[in-house]
Order: sequence, then C-alpha cells, then structure tokens
Amino acid sequence: MKQIKFLLPLILCVLTLPSILIYCKKGSVADLVAFSYNRPIQLYALLESIECYVTGLNQVHVIYRSTDQDYETAYQEVKKSFPSVIFHKQGIHPRKDFKPLTLKATFESPSKYILFAVDDIIVKDFIDIKKSIKLLEKTKAYGFYFRLGQNLNWCYTLNKPQANPKFIHIQNDVYAWHIKSGQHDWGYPNTVDMTLYRKKDVELDLRAMNYYAPNPLEGQWSGRAYKIRRENKMGLCYNTTKIVNLPLNRVQDVYKNRHMGTLDTKELLDIFNQGEKIDIASLFKIQNKSAHMDYEPTFIKRVCV
Repeated sequence: MKQIKFLLPLILCVLTLPSILIYCKKGSVADLVAFSYNRPIQLYALLESIECYVTGLNQVHVIYRSTDQDYETAYQEVKKSFPSVIFHKQGIHPRKDFKPLTLKATFESPSKYILFAVDDIIVKDFIDIKKSIKLLEKTKAYGFYFRLGQNLNWCYTLNKPQANPKFIHIQNDVYAWHIKSGQHDWGYPNTVDMTLYRKKDVELDLRAMNYYAPNPLEGQWSGRAYKIRRENKMGLCYNTTKIVNLPLNRVQDVYKNRHMGTLDTKELLDIFNQGEKIDIASLFKIQNKSAHMDYEPTFIKRVCV
C-alpha cells in the first residue's frame, strides 16, 4: 500500500503528460517584443501596464537603444523593476543589429503568437491573451487589434476623422470587420502597436524585409498589406480600445510622425531620475477618440528596487 501511495503522484503525472503536451503544442500563449529608444520612463509605464492588465503572455522582450550613459543607467533601473523581462541592448551599430535582434526575440521562443509594442503605449484595460487567441483561431482572423475599438472616430496620424467599418458581432464585446473595407486605422493591418498575430502569418515578411528600426519595420510592412486586403482577411477588436499610444515626443527624424512635443526625452529622463514614473492609473479605461492621444501625464513616486 505504501508503494502504491508513493507511486500514485508519478502515475497521475504520466497520465496527464499527454494533455499537458497537447496544451503546449496549441501554443495558447504569446510573446511580446517591445522597442525602446532613449525613453526609459515611457518603457517603464508600458511594462508596468502590461504587468497590471495583461495575462497569458509567455516571454516579454525589450529591444532598446541608449545613446549615452545617463539613458543606459536609467534603463538599468527599469531592468531591476521588471526582472522577468528579457532585455536586448543594441550595440554601436544599431542599424545593423535591429533586425537580427527582432528576429531572435520573435522566433526563438516556442510560442506561436506574437505582439509588438513601442514604448509610448500604455495598456489601459484588462487583456486576456489566451481568450484572444481562442477567438483569433475561431474566426480565422488575421490579427486581434487591441488599439482599435468603437470609441474611435479620429485618425491621429492623418489628423482627420475616420468612420468605423461595418462590424460583425462575434461574442460579448468582441467584433470583427473586413480589413480591406476599413478606413485609415481600420485598414492598416500591419502595425507594431500591440496587435496579436500568428507568428507563421508574419514570419515571411519579417525575414524578407530590410529594416533598421521600428518605424522602417512598420513602414515596409504596411507596404505588404495588399496581400491581407486581397485575401479579404478580417480583424478583431474589442468594443472599446484596450491600449492607448501617448505621442509625447519623437525620437527619430526619418518619419515625421505627429507628436505633442511638450516633454523631450531629457526632461523625462530627469523626472525618472528623481524617482518618479507616469501615473498609469489615471488612464484606466479612458475613452480615447483616437489610437494616439494628446495627453499631459501626471507623475508619481515609484517604488525603487
């Protein structure tokens, strides 16, 4: 009897192993790869909001670039606060190492799904990645767009109104639309602003393109969106957006993206070095009218590790 009692946990383990392997094979979790350049306080807010509101992630990677020791020291503080995040520092030739680092972070994990993010995003509501994956597979949609929702009526990047597409109700607060019929943000399927994709659907493009930073990556990728429209792919979104992009500043000059320009990276670095962080609680379930939103952040003391 003692031997049976001792062996019982082992027997149960062996019996349940196939179901565990099947569960893993399904790849019901996703990885996230975030990009950051001289914006440690904004990266901190992104990672904190992910930690607060997102479940079902496997690996979280950050590919970051710092131009001097002051920024690098601040990034080291961010690392201490988020020890489970995998950081990849770009070297002295960032235009050469960005693509290899992106491919490494994206495809060396067994997870079958991926999200990309830039460091001026803040998650503002709860996201269950496993639930989102199930809906992605159920509907055969191309992507699940957490930056989109029926609360949007303005395209910030073009600075003009945009109409919502014709929605297909999937379940509860989840909707689908045909990407080729979408206007502005709704017709822009390839983005680094927190969209859930199957890795197999994006791998060919990410390996084939020549890019050296997040903006060229997205710019070239958007040029390949004709395939998505041609195949009449659908996108998924929640009724209300789950994230918001706060364009406080711009850290590159190749793409003249709209931004507020109220706080430059040095000013924000000084605030971070004073032990403060962006107050993400004030953005919880905020009803933004555009995927990017002008917003004057408030700063509060952070707990230093």
